[in-house]
Amino acid sequence: MAFCAGLVVGGALTATGLVVVGSLIRAPLPDAVRWSIVAAALVPVLLRDFGVLSFALPENRRLVPESVFRLGPHLGPLQFGIEMGTAMRTYLPSGLPYIGGLVVLLFAPLPLGLCAGVGFGLGRALMTTSNVRYRGDWDAEWARHARTLAALMTAAFVLGLLILS
Repeated sequence: MAFCAGLVVGGALTATGLVVVGSLIRAPLPDAVRWSIVAAALVPVLLRDFGVLSFALPENRRLVPESVFRLGPHLGPLQFGIEMGTAMRTYLPSGLPYIGGLVVLLFAPLPLGLCAGVGFGLGRALMTTSNVRYRGDWDAEWARHARTLAALMTAAFVLGLLILS
C-alpha cells in the first residue's frame, strides 16, 4: 500500500513541478503554437512506440535501488514508490508519458496538472499490482498483447488530447 501511495505522490510532485515551470514557459505562447509543439512531439513518439522509428528518449535507465528498503517496511516502499512515480529514476515503456508531461507543461493549471500526475501514479500502481497478483506469466501475456494494448492506449491518449483542444 505504501508503495502505491508513493507512486501517486511521485506523480503529483512531478506534475506540480511541470505546472510551475510551465507557468513561465506558456505565458508568451499562443494556444496554436503550444498545440503545434505538442503535435510536433507526438508524431515521432507515436512512430517510435509502433516501431517505425528508433530513437532513445531521455530517461534514467537505472532502477530504484533496493537499498531504499533499509528505511523499514513502510517508509522504504513509500520512498521506492515516490522515486518510481516521479518517472525520473527508472525507464518508461512508452513515450506517451513524455507527451502527457509536455501537455501539462504547456497547458495545465495546477488542479488539472495534479489530476494528470495522480493518474500517472495510479497507472503505474495498476501495472505493478497487476503484475504481482496475476496468476501466471504476466510479462508473457503483456508481450503477447503489446501491439493491441499500445494501439488502445494511443487511441485513448489522442482522444483525450482532442477533447482538451
